[in-house]
Amino acid sequence: MPVSTVRKILQNILQCYQFKITHAQDLLPVDLPELSPCNFLLGWKWTMHGHGTFYGQTKPISISKVLSILKIAEYGKRESFQMQQLPLYSQKFTVWCGFTAAFIVGPFFFKEICPSGTVTCTVNGARYESFLLNHLIPAL
Repeated sequence: MPVSTVRKILQNILQCYQFKITHAQDLLPVDLPELSPCNFLLGWKWTMHGHGTFYGQTKPISISKVLSILKIAEYGKRESFQMQQLPLYSQKFTVWCGFTAAFIVGPFFFKEICPSGTVTCTVNGARYESFLLNHLIPAL
């Protein structure tokens, strides 16, 4: 989805004002075989009442970026711009969020509990399948 479309949706429909939008990933024809685990979501289109296709992406991001994103929802219609203090080495985690034309699902966080505390984990096929079956489908 083009950044200009995301900006129009945020400002005109949701009345939110973004700090910064970064283009994350383009799906190329080479990537299509990698999408096979998600093909079953096409069969779930009926649960979305014809509001469109389901989109989602998993990406490691830093907590400071999430705080900036959450500020968008907090500020709502106000255009409030503030300086944010950022740590030198920001803690990172993996988050997934999906959206349709009608609603947003998520965010869901990928993490493991270790003796030293929670640690971010790499999303492999088994973890993604577990996430889809145990968290995403019940949320729909």
